[in-house]
Amino acid sequence: IRGDIHILLVGDPGIAKSQLLRYVIRLAPRGIYTSGKSTTSAGLTATAVKDEFGDGRWTLEAGALVMADKGIAAVDELDKMRSDDRSALHEAMEQQTVSVAKAGILATLKSRCALLGAANPKLGRFDEFVPIAEQINMAPALLSRFDLIFVMKDRPEQDYDSKISGHILGAHYAGELIERRKRVSDSSITQEEIDRALEGIRPDIEPELLRKYIAYARREVFPVMEQSALEELKAFYVGLRAQGIGDNAPVPVTARQLEALVRLAEASARMRLSDTITVEDAKRTIEIVSASLNQVAKDPETGRLDADILTVGRSKTQRDKIKILLDIIKELQSVHKEGAPEQEIVDEAKKEGVDEHRTRELLDKMRVEGVIYRPKLGFYRLVYR
Repeated sequence: IRGDIHILLVGDPGIAKSQLLRYVIRLAPRGIYTSGKSTTSAGLTATAVKDEFGDGRWTLEAGALVMADKGIAAVDELDKMRSDDRSALHEAMEQQTVSVAKAGILATLKSRCALLGAANPKLGRFDEFVPIAEQINMAPALLSRFDLIFVMKDRPEQDYDSKISGHILGAHYAGELIERRKRVSDSSITQEEIDRALEGIRPDIEPELLRKYIAYARREVFPVMEQSALEELKAFYVGLRAQGIGDNAPVPVTARQLEALVRLAEASARMRLSDTITVEDAKRTIEIVSASLNQVAKDPETGRLDADILTVGRSKTQRDKIKILLDIIKELQSVHKEGAPEQEIVDEAKKEGVDEHRTRELLDKMRVEGVIYRPKLGFYRLVYR
């Protein structure tokens, strides 16, 4: 069973997602960084290379996910990758293997790595009133494989902006002092001045120490869950699932979230170098997972958790409204020769509780998806009924 935690960061531009990814790769005992459109499926998995100088045999060269085995792979600009290249991630994320069938070579390579991805919303900035699956140029099947998805929003806030600007400017100032002392032969800048400038920007834990700590925790610590922690996770999962009982209630979470809870609880105990997973670890895990679910799996129309937003890309309320519209179009097209008139669809949908703006929005969406078509302007027909 997969033990590595996959995390996706979705956020507004210029909020330091790439910096986070690069720093994580520096901290990881084994880390591979790759970015966006420059990454192909062969670059992620494996590529077949012919030995031109030897006997002309074909050999396999490992891609980023295979090279990151037992480490972490950071994929930046995940939304900019071509969809057929991105499909290579599915097997590597869930089965943690890469199956290759190239140039007569059949092989299964290991890719037991955690994936840390970063993506920008389609329209540039994140809109909290639109489901996440509609905002990211990624298939719901891929989104659902991430244990945690965090939304990073760029909101102006005076205190926070002051701290960020102070840190960035302090880092630049320290860099300028170091460069001047190194490059200018008669520079009067002392090491004490540089140390003072570095004080405010130096991390609390030295990167090299943290790297060794992570390597030790991964190699030596294998915690076992206490019964009380197990009960805590079970109660949380069953409590969330209970919200989905009823005819019109959406399914709030799936078993994938339960497995994510176990992985995170184990990680929490390992970071403490503890042999047991305690209730505190379980509570910390529940807090993290709840924060992630509330950001990305909450239906903006009802305010309830809906797992279908991630797994299907469409919430239950949206599915219900689409079904209402399809039934209206089916009924009207049997009466009107040209098809169902748009205005009549809008009027009938209003009676069913779907407002005009939402109706027109869903009609456009269904037309793009090929569910309905327009035989002439202002009229609609079903494609498959």
